[in-house]
Amino acid sequence: MFRRLALACLGTLLCVSCTQRTNFVDAAVAIDADIGDGGSDAGSDAGPPVDAGEDLSDVLIYAHSRDTLYTFSPFTNTVTEVGPFRLAGGGEADFMIDLAVDSEGEVFTSTDAELYAVDPLTAEVTLIGDLGLGGDELFALSFLPPGQSPDGSELLIGATNEGVIYSVNRETAATTMLGMYPDGWRSSGDIVSVEDLGTFATLRRDDFTSDVLAQILFSADGTATVSVIGPTRSPTEDFRELFGLGYWGRNVYGFTNSGQLLRIDRMSGAAEVVSTATGSDQFWGAGVTTTVPFLI
Repeated sequence: MFRRLALACLGTLLCVSCTQRTNFVDAAVAIDADIGDGGSDAGSDAGPPVDAGEDLSDVLIYAHSRDTLYTFSPFTNTVTEVGPFRLAGGGEADFMIDLAVDSEGEVFTSTDAELYAVDPLTAEVTLIGDLGLGGDELFALSFLPPGQSPDGSELLIGATNEGVIYSVNRETAATTMLGMYPDGWRSSGDIVSVEDLGTFATLRRDDFTSDVLAQILFSADGTATVSVIGPTRSPTEDFRELFGLGYWGRNVYGFTNSGQLLRIDRMSGAAEVVSTATGSDQFWGAGVTTTVPFLI
């Protein structure tokens, strides 16, 4: 069952505060949202067999707490600590809010005000620049591959807690407003995008007891469609505060603010706990390369 939600005209809502705009958002950007019931009996599998096509055994999803970087192997269900985030001189870095990984495996993180490049082997961070968002923070950071991006290039985007979406210049950290989620939907924590598959996000709204999994389709004409797939819940538990997302095989993987690691069915939003013994009592973000192999 689907319920049509009203259009939210992004350019109209927010362009009064936007002084820099790229060509593909000059048109009024509209987000349309559908919602399905996403029943919890979708039957997420435990991961594809080794010989299921693409070699998925060496895929790593990066995740982090506020101060420490981890890797997760969905093939072995193993979380490994890389180390605490540190500046080049060894100093302590600011708390990291979210993380994104590009097509080449380069890792980026954001604090409450700045964008950093991250050495994925050591967790050493290098300042790129100030995001220039005043009091706003990017709680959902992801690269869009060319096939998912509005302008056909690999694009770094981020969403605030209230669901305002920005593009981010990976070289300077300069931001440009793209739009916002419609009809009271806000960002619950993250976005993950996979070339030739799609862009997924976790959203929240006051009338839902769990987060919801949604899919975002950006179009070249400056519009985007958000389809809410379903609640992130199991038969016995509602899952909220999914602050990190990755992808592997046929499933989205979610990392919660309470340190849970979840497997989420991409077709329904149904979720199950993979592990609570993750080595961290909290996750604030996650990401995987946009070229991660996937299974249909």
